[in-house]
Amino acid sequence: MKNTKVLTVLLATGLAFSSPLIASAKKPTGGGQESQKGGLPALEDRVDALQVLITDLQGQNNWAVISAAGAVVRSSSLPGPVTMAVAHAAGTGIYEINFGKDVSACAYTATLGDTANTVPPVGEIAVSGDVDGDSPDDVYVQTSNSTGAVADASFHLYVSCP
Repeated sequence: MKNTKVLTVLLATGLAFSSPLIASAKKPTGGGQESQKGGLPALEDRVDALQVLITDLQGQNNWAVISAAGAVVRSSSLPGPVTMAVAHAAGTGIYEINFGKDVSACAYTATLGDTANTVPPVGEIAVSGDVDGDSPDDVYVQTSNSTGAVADASFHLYVSCP
């Protein structure tokens, strides 16, 4: 009885490992290689299609470092570049960052931070999507000092989209 169980397990294992070999043996001859029809342009098209697929899987990751005056010090956007515009005219400590693309379904994270390599500002920060309803491309940030009074401060903003 014990030998029968061992023999059954060995037979099942052998079949499991041999099925890929059997499947590849049934493929037509010719080395099993993909057709090279279309040459280099076709290959470039396939690479472009794979890059789009990878981008879709990764989502969009956007970040910016904004000065207290409202200037974009550095930024990055995946996929592709985004022209960011920062409006600081709404008042002290209030920033409207326009990513030039719809970010309304994204997650926003902001933190006070220096624009270079010095001591970061101390205080508070809050972030939200489009507050005034004029554009789904906008993210609003409000900065305050450590007592809670609105104050201009540099910050880092991260926007992650599905």
